[in-house]
Amino acid sequence: PAIRLAATDVKTLMNESGRSGGAGLGTGRWLGVMTIAEIALAIVLVAGAGWLIRGFENLRASDVGFTAERRLIFDVALNGPRYPNPPAIQTATNDLLGKVRALPGVVAAAATANVPLRNTFENSLFIQFKGDPFDANNPMGSRQRIVSPGFFQAMGIPLVSGRDFTEDDRAGSLGVAVVNQAFVNRYLKGRTPIGMHFMGGYPTINPDNEIEIVGVVGDVRQKSLNDEPEPSFYTSTGQFPLRRLSFVVQTSGDPASLQGPIRDEIRRFDPNMAVDFEPMPILVANTIRRQELGMTLMMMFGVAAVLLAAVGIYGVVAYAAAQRRGEMATRLALGAAPGQVFWLVLKHGAMLAAFGTAIGLTAAYFAGRLVSSQIYAVNASDPLILTAATTLVVAIAVAATTIPALRASRLDPSGVLRPD
Repeated sequence: PAIRLAATDVKTLMNESGRSGGAGLGTGRWLGVMTIAEIALAIVLVAGAGWLIRGFENLRASDVGFTAERRLIFDVALNGPRYPNPPAIQTATNDLLGKVRALPGVVAAAATANVPLRNTFENSLFIQFKGDPFDANNPMGSRQRIVSPGFFQAMGIPLVSGRDFTEDDRAGSLGVAVVNQAFVNRYLKGRTPIGMHFMGGYPTINPDNEIEIVGVVGDVRQKSLNDEPEPSFYTSTGQFPLRRLSFVVQTSGDPASLQGPIRDEIRRFDPNMAVDFEPMPILVANTIRRQELGMTLMMMFGVAAVLLAAVGIYGVVAYAAAQRRGEMATRLALGAAPGQVFWLVLKHGAMLAAFGTAIGLTAAYFAGRLVSSQIYAVNASDPLILTAATTLVVAIAVAATTIPALRASRLDPSGVLRPD
C-alpha cells in the first residue's frame, strides 16, 4: 500500500474516493493474487507436514534388526602397561566380560567395536569367494564388524542359520565370519552360505586372508534408521583384539539399576578405566530426533500458512463485498433473495480457493518428488496426504468466505441506499 500511494497523484486518490469503486479494482486484483499464493503455499506446507508425519511414523515402525529395550551400553579403553599386546587385550576383554556377566540382573553381555546407530567407523573391504574370479570392474564389497561371542544374543539379533562365535575362534585358527542376510541376498543367491570361504582386502584382495562363513544373522540398520542394511560380515574379537570396545548388556530389569554395580566392578578391575553409560532406547530415540524436529517445525509452518490463507481470503472477500455494497443493496431492493447474494459473494472466494488449490497441488507434488528421497518411505503422490491437505485448506477457505457472504446477504437496502 505504501508503494502504491507513493506512486499515485492527488487526482487519482480523489477519484478512488468516488462512488464508482472502479479505482479499487486494481487493489482487489493484487489482493486476490496474493491470496491465491497464500492458499497454494498453505497446501504445500500442510502436505509437507503430512509427509514428515508419515515418514516419522514409518521410521518409528521400521525394524531396526535388534532389541533396544533393557539394553545398556558402556565404553572401555584398554590402554596402559597392563595391556601391552593383543593377547593381553583379549585376556582382559574376556575377564571383564566374565565379571559383568556374573552380576545379578545381567542376562547377557558382549563387546563390539561397532554399536548400531552410533555411526562408528567400519572397515570396508573388497571380497572374493574362493574359486570365483575377481571382477575388478564390478568388485563385491562388504562392511566388516568386530564383535565378541554372545553379541547377537545380547543385542537380540536373530541367528538365521549356522552358529555364533565361540572361545575357540581365536588368533592362529582359521578366520571365521558370520554374515548378514543382505550379504547372502546380494552375493550368495542359490548357494548355501555355511562353509563357504572368501578372501577380503583393500585396495586389493589379500589371498592369505581366507575366512569361512559359519553363520547367518538378520539384518541390522547400522548407520541410521533411514539407511537400508548393507552387506556385512562379523568377525570375532578373539581373532581381532581391540583396545577400544563398547559393551552391550542385556538386563532382566531396569538397566539404570546396574550402572552402579558395573561401575564398581570396573573400578576393581582397573581403577584407571573411565566408563560412561548410555541406555540403548535413548540411542535409538536420538536417531529420530532430527526427523521429529523437522516434523514439528513443518507442522508449525503449516498452521501459520493456513491461518494466513484464512485471513487473506476473509480480507479479500470482505473487501470485494464492501466495494459492492451498493450493488448488493440494489439487488436486494429489486427482489433478489438473500441466498442469491450469499452465493454471489461466496463464488468469489470459491474462485480464489480453486485457483490456489490447483497451483498448490501442482507445487506440492513436484516439491514432494524433490524431498521424497530425504523422507523415509514416503511417496510424493500419496493421495491421502494430498487430499487431506487440500481438504483442510479448502475447508478453512470456505469458512473464511462464509462470514462476509452472510454479512452481504443480510444488508438492509434502505440503510445502504438512503444516502443516495
